[in-house]
Amino acid sequence: MRKCFIFGSMPVDKISIEPDTNDITIAADAGLKNVEKLNITPDYIVGDFDSLEYEPDGRNVIKHPVKKDETDTILAVDIAFEKGFYNFIIYGCLGGRLDQTVASIQTASYIAEKGGNSVFIDDETHLTVLKNSSIRFTKDNKGTVSVFSLSDNSYGINETNLLYELKDAELTSDYPLGVSNEFIEKAAEISVENGKICVIWNGKYGEWVIGGYTND
Repeated sequence: MRKCFIFGSMPVDKISIEPDTNDITIAADAGLKNVEKLNITPDYIVGDFDSLEYEPDGRNVIKHPVKKDETDTILAVDIAFEKGFYNFIIYGCLGGRLDQTVASIQTASYIAEKGGNSVFIDDETHLTVLKNSSIRFTKDNKGTVSVFSLSDNSYGINETNLLYELKDAELTSDYPLGVSNEFIEKAAEISVENGKICVIWNGKYGEWVIGGYTND
C-alpha cells in the first residue's frame, strides 16, 4: 500500500526508513533537515521557509507566503491527497511547543475526515486519529496507550487485550476516561463505531495496522 512520508521540523533521531518506489516523501519547511539526515531526496519541499531560514533550490520546491492560513504540514498533506495518497507517516511534528502538537492532532483529524490514515511519530510517541475505524497492535508493543474522544461523544468504543478493557463504551470530549491504558504482551485492538478518537501510544513499538495500512 502506497505511503506518503512527511517530515516536520522537530528533530527526530530514532528512525530509519527506506521508501518504496511507489511512496513519496515531502519535507515541510525545516523538515528538510530531517530528510537530509536520512540521506533521502524528497519528492517535494513545501513551505514558507521561515523555519528553514533559506529557500532551497530545485523544481520540487513549492514556496508559499509566510502570511497564509495553512500550516506547512497541511500544505504537504494536501499535495499528497492531490497525488492520490491516503496513507501517511509523519515525523517531526510532535513535541516542542504545545500549540504545534495540538495542530498536529487537528491535522490527523483532517486526514481522517478526508478518508485517510495517518500516524504521527517522534522519538517517544505515536499518535493517530480514527474515524469509525480501528487500529490493531501486535503483542510486541509495550508501554502505555491512551484514547481521547475528539467528537463530543464517541460510541461503540472497544479496547481488547489491554490492561483495562472497554466493550461498546462511550467516551466524551470533556472527560479523560481513556488515558493511560497499558499493553499486556497480547495482540490488542482499539476501535470506534461512531465518532472520532485520538489514540496515543508510548513505549516499545511493534507493528500496528490501520485498515490494512501497516508500518511493516
